[in-house]
Amino acid sequence: MQSNHKKRICIVTRSLSEGGADRVASLQSIMLDKFGYEVFIVTILNAISYPYKGELFNLGEIKEKNDTIFGRFNRFLLLNKFLKAKKIDIVIDHRVRIKPFSEYIISTFIYPKDTIYIVHNHTINLYFPPFKWLTKIVYRKSKAIVSVSDKIEKLILKNYRFKNLATIYNPVDFNYIERCKVEPVNLSTPFVFWYGRFEDEQKNLSLLLDAYHKSNLSSRGIKLVLMGNGKDKDKILSKMEKLGIAKSVILLPFSSNPFNHIYNSKFTVLSSRYEGFPMTVLESLACGKPVVSVKYDNYEDGVLLDRYNGVLVENHNSKALAEGLDLLVEDEKLYLSCCDKARSSVESFSMEAIALKWQNLIES
Repeated sequence: MQSNHKKRICIVTRSLSEGGADRVASLQSIMLDKFGYEVFIVTILNAISYPYKGELFNLGEIKEKNDTIFGRFNRFLLLNKFLKAKKIDIVIDHRVRIKPFSEYIISTFIYPKDTIYIVHNHTINLYFPPFKWLTKIVYRKSKAIVSVSDKIEKLILKNYRFKNLATIYNPVDFNYIERCKVEPVNLSTPFVFWYGRFEDEQKNLSLLLDAYHKSNLSSRGIKLVLMGNGKDKDKILSKMEKLGIAKSVILLPFSSNPFNHIYNSKFTVLSSRYEGFPMTVLESLACGKPVVSVKYDNYEDGVLLDRYNGVLVENHNSKALAEGLDLLVEDEKLYLSCCDKARSSVESFSMEAIALKWQNLIES
C-alpha cells in the first residue's frame, strides 16, 4: 500500500498512553506508515506506551525539565523548528484545545496551512477555544475538521457552521488484538472488566461502583476489575470502602495490553456520562466480548445495539445498570448470542477500511 505522493505527516497528540484518543493516534501512525507516508509524532506529555510508527519528538520530556511560562514559550519555538526542519506537509492534531492564546499561536504561526483537527468527544468545547469568533478565525481555513462520529460532526456544524467538516470513525487493529488477547492473566476468578482513565467526571466510575454493589455479581463470585490510572484513584478506593465492596473490586494499573483481560472477562462495562466513539467498546467487541453500557451522550452514533452485541441501559441510574449487569450474567442464551455477534459487528472499522478514508482525505 504505497502513496503516489510521499507526503510528510506529523501527528500531534497528548501522549501515546492510556487514553482512547492516544490509542487512535498510535493506530493512525501505523496506518499512514503502511501507505508510504513519512510519519512524525509529537507528544505533549512524556508518556509512551502504545506501539507506533514514525519519528517521535517527545515534547513531554522537555516540559518535565521546565514547565514555566518561559518553558512553554520555548516549546512553541521547538515545535515550530521541528515542523520546518522536517518539512511537514500536513499536521493531524488529536489534542484537546481550550487555551485561546496558545491555540491561536499554534494554529496561526506554527502549524502549516494543511492542518487537520480531530474532535474525539461529544463535548466539543474541549476541542475549540471558548471564544466562538476566535474559533471561526482559527479553524475555518484548515484542511479539515474531522469528527469520530457523525453526530459530533452535526453538532460542530450547528455551533460553528464550518464547511470543512468530515467524519472518520476510529479503527480497530484486529491483527494486533488477536496477538495480544491470548497473553495469560493473573486472575483465577470470573470477572467483568472496565478500563480507561480514572476520571469520575466523565467516566462516572461512582455510578459503576454503585451498580456493582446493587447487582448480584458479588454474591455470584464475579469480581469487578478496573484497569487504569488517573487523578480520581483515591476517590474510587474511598467509594469502594464506603460501599463495602473493596474485596470484590480489583484495581489494576494501566497496561498497553488490556486485550487479554477483555478476552478473559465475561463482558466489559461502560458507565460514562459522555464519549465520542469509544475505543473500549470497539476493542471489547473485537475480542468477541459484549458490552453493558449506559446510554452516554452520543451513544446513538455508536456500534452497540441493545441485546444484539451488548446491553444498553438508562444513564445516571445505578439500579438500571445493576439490572443490565445481572441480565448478561443470568440470561445465558442472550449472553452467548451477544458474544457470537460481537466481532462481526465491528468488522467494518478495520484498520484497512479506515486507512483508506484517511488516505482519501489527505490526498484530496
